[in-house]
Amino acid sequence: MMSTSSRGRRRARRPSAAAGSAAQEMAQASEHPLTDSTSDSGQPQLVEEVTQRVLQALAEVNQKGKKRSQGRQGANSKKKRQRTPSTSGGEISGFSTIHGEISNYHTKEIPKCLEDTASRLLEAAVSQNTHQSYRTAMSVFQKYHQCTFSTSPKFPTTVSQVIYFVAWLHQQGKSYNTINTYLAGLSYYHQVNAFTDPTQFFVVKRLIKGVQHLSSKPDIRLPITPQILQQLVEALKYTVSGRFNRCLLKAMFTLSFFAFLRVGEVSAKCQSNVKNVIRMENLVLDEPLKNAKYMTLTLRHFKHNDSCRPVCLHIALQKCKSICPVRAMIKYIKARGSGSGPLFTFDGYSPITQSYFTSELKNTLCYVGLDPKLYKSHSFRIGAASYAFHSKIPEDKIRLMGRWNSSAVRRYFRIPVFNSIDISP
Repeated sequence: MMSTSSRGRRRARRPSAAAGSAAQEMAQASEHPLTDSTSDSGQPQLVEEVTQRVLQALAEVNQKGKKRSQGRQGANSKKKRQRTPSTSGGEISGFSTIHGEISNYHTKEIPKCLEDTASRLLEAAVSQNTHQSYRTAMSVFQKYHQCTFSTSPKFPTTVSQVIYFVAWLHQQGKSYNTINTYLAGLSYYHQVNAFTDPTQFFVVKRLIKGVQHLSSKPDIRLPITPQILQQLVEALKYTVSGRFNRCLLKAMFTLSFFAFLRVGEVSAKCQSNVKNVIRMENLVLDEPLKNAKYMTLTLRHFKHNDSCRPVCLHIALQKCKSICPVRAMIKYIKARGSGSGPLFTFDGYSPITQSYFTSELKNTLCYVGLDPKLYKSHSFRIGAASYAFHSKIPEDKIRLMGRWNSSAVRRYFRIPVFNSIDISP
């Protein structure tokens, strides 16, 4: 008597009816090889009938296989939905944290302390300013979707939505850099949630290249050279009232030039955003005030410092006393005091505001006859990079001093203009 397992094995080997029929018909077709169709008047019709039956049988087999495969996938996805909560395709109700949910794991089984630690580490991966930029990007994407489709966006979004988002931003008059920043925020949100990043597709990159070509404008900002810096510090006694204010601005002007500083490193846009502002403890003189020959400036918080490694700049006494940052800083510290807090301050607690710094710079530029539309607070940094380049300092050292992490430093090099050339015949 045949065992149950043996019958099962034989039954497992038995092909399906459709497949068996297809095999038989192919075998029959092989007995009638395709030769000259004129040799037998009935053979072409037979070959055509057999071919049609074989194709029909194979189509039935493929269709049944697809149905079985779809059934298995549906069952698996149903089990997965029951096991794992997912944000895929869901609407985003708000952006209180840029990273949203950390991932699609068994969140009920994860201890709260691990979730908090993972969230804190993720927050620390980028600066607060970057987080804020990403939040703004997601808010703008929501606004675009509401204005265009009158609905909230669903995530993950599609490549088509990113393309239309870029087109919408371009219509709104947004610059190339702003659009790039918004796409970076959109990219970060998708990647941190383990979604496919739609901003990395070829067509999106070509679109951004098109934006760059159509909206690129030359940087008209001119460098503040050592000669212009000397004019500015000498003009302070005519444009600024109060001895302390003059000492303050002279120290700010000279340090901004010799340390390649950004305006956000010497002043604050608002009193609540002071993380990048240089503090008193970041500046160290090699000797007591009277005998100091150089100073060391340690910068810990600056743009693109993803590694969080500080940069130390050693600034020595300059031959030109009127623009020497060490002498200007010694004089300012004597007036300010050596207490902790922001380096540049009126009261020792609050940093100088950017509006005050840029306003006084504008007044001084106008006094010496320079166009404030061409010279901005960033002109100190542009001037330092250009002066170092023309002094034949290697580019890698300039990049280190200015805290550039790419070849973007080259955009700061300004080519001097020849006023006149005397050529002998």
